[in-house]
Amino acid sequence: MLWAKKAIGPAEWGPTQDQFEELFVKLGSPKQMMLAAASDPTSGQSIFLMSLPNTTFLGSFSGFECVTEEALPSEAALLVGHNDELLKHFKYPARRPLS
Repeated sequence: MLWAKKAIGPAEWGPTQDQFEELFVKLGSPKQMMLAAASDPTSGQSIFLMSLPNTTFLGSFSGFECVTEEALPSEAALLVGHNDELLKHFKYPARRPLS
Protein backbone atom coordinates (compact mmCIF):
# COMPACT_ATOMS: atom_id res chain seq x y z
CA MET A 1 0.00 0.00 0.00
CA LEU A 2 1.24 3.45 -0.95
CA TRP A 3 0.52 6.56 1.14
CA ALA A 4 0.54 10.11 -0.19
CA LYS A 5 -0.45 13.47 1.24
CA LYS A 6 -1.18 16.96 0.06
CA ALA A 7 -1.96 20.26 1.77
CA ILE A 8 -5.30 21.22 0.30
CA GLY A 9 -7.22 24.44 -0.01
CA PRO A 10 -11.01 24.79 -0.06
CA ALA A 11 -11.20 25.18 -3.86
CA GLU A 12 -9.42 21.84 -4.43
CA TRP A 13 -11.36 19.82 -1.87
CA GLY A 14 -14.39 18.84 -4.02
CA PRO A 15 -12.62 18.20 -7.33
CA THR A 16 -9.93 16.07 -5.65
CA GLN A 17 -12.48 14.03 -3.72
CA ASP A 18 -14.56 13.53 -6.88
CA GLN A 19 -11.51 12.42 -8.88
CA PHE A 20 -10.49 9.94 -6.19
CA GLU A 21 -14.02 8.57 -5.80
CA GLU A 22 -14.33 8.07 -9.56
CA LEU A 23 -11.12 6.00 -9.60
CA PHE A 24 -12.16 4.12 -6.45
CA VAL A 25 -15.46 3.04 -8.05
CA LYS A 26 -13.81 2.28 -11.42
CA LEU A 27 -11.37 -0.09 -9.68
CA GLY A 28 -14.16 -1.90 -7.80
CA SER A 29 -13.79 -0.18 -4.40
CA PRO A 30 -10.54 -1.87 -3.33
CA LYS A 31 -9.87 -2.17 0.40
CA GLN A 32 -6.35 -0.71 -0.06
CA MET A 33 -7.71 2.62 -1.30
CA MET A 34 -8.91 5.46 0.86
CA LEU A 35 -9.04 9.22 0.93
CA ALA A 36 -9.06 10.88 4.33
CA ALA A 37 -8.84 14.43 5.63
CA ALA A 38 -6.74 15.58 8.56
CA SER A 39 -5.00 18.62 9.99
CA ASP A 40 -1.26 18.91 9.59
CA PRO A 41 0.10 18.62 13.14
CA THR A 42 2.72 21.30 12.48
CA SER A 43 0.84 23.95 10.48
CA GLY A 44 -2.78 23.13 11.29
CA GLN A 45 -3.53 23.27 7.53
CA SER A 46 -6.02 20.82 6.02
CA ILE A 47 -4.39 17.85 4.31
CA PHE A 48 -5.67 14.95 2.27
CA LEU A 49 -4.20 11.51 2.91
CA MET A 50 -4.54 8.98 0.15
CA SER A 51 -3.73 5.29 0.04
CA LEU A 52 -3.37 3.52 -3.26
CA PRO A 53 -2.65 -0.11 -4.12
CA ASN A 54 0.52 0.96 -6.02
CA THR A 55 2.24 3.92 -7.70
CA THR A 56 0.42 3.48 -11.02
CA PHE A 57 -2.30 6.04 -10.21
CA LEU A 58 -0.31 8.53 -8.12
CA GLY A 59 0.60 10.67 -11.14
CA SER A 60 -3.10 11.32 -11.76
CA PHE A 61 -3.30 13.35 -8.55
CA SER A 62 -1.49 16.66 -8.78
CA GLY A 63 0.60 17.75 -5.81
CA PHE A 64 0.46 14.54 -3.76
CA GLU A 65 3.77 13.34 -2.33
CA CYS A 66 4.58 9.87 -1.06
CA VAL A 67 4.95 9.50 2.70
CA THR A 68 5.71 6.60 4.99
CA GLU A 69 2.99 5.21 7.21
CA GLU A 70 5.02 6.37 10.21
CA ALA A 71 4.72 9.98 8.97
CA LEU A 72 0.91 9.91 8.95
CA PRO A 73 -1.02 11.80 11.63
CA SER A 74 -2.82 9.76 14.27
CA GLU A 75 -6.27 11.21 13.47
CA ALA A 76 -8.14 11.46 10.17
CA ALA A 77 -11.71 11.51 8.87
CA LEU A 78 -12.72 9.16 6.06
CA LEU A 79 -13.92 10.78 2.83
CA VAL A 80 -13.83 7.80 0.44
CA GLY A 81 -13.09 4.19 1.31
CA HIS A 82 -13.89 1.55 3.90
CA ASN A 83 -14.30 2.57 7.54
CA ASP A 84 -12.72 -0.64 8.88
CA GLU A 85 -9.56 0.10 6.87
CA LEU A 86 -9.42 3.70 8.15
CA LEU A 87 -9.55 2.46 11.74
CA LYS A 88 -6.51 0.24 11.15
CA HIS A 89 -4.43 3.40 10.59
CA PHE A 90 -6.20 6.33 12.28
CA LYS A 91 -8.54 7.43 15.02
CA TYR A 92 -11.39 9.75 14.14
CA PRO A 93 -10.62 13.32 15.24
CA ALA A 94 -11.97 14.19 18.66
CA ARG A 95 -14.77 16.71 18.66
CA ARG A 96 -13.57 20.09 19.75
CA PRO A 97 -15.91 22.10 21.98
CA LEU A 98 -17.35 25.24 20.43
CA SER A 99 -16.00 28.45 21.94
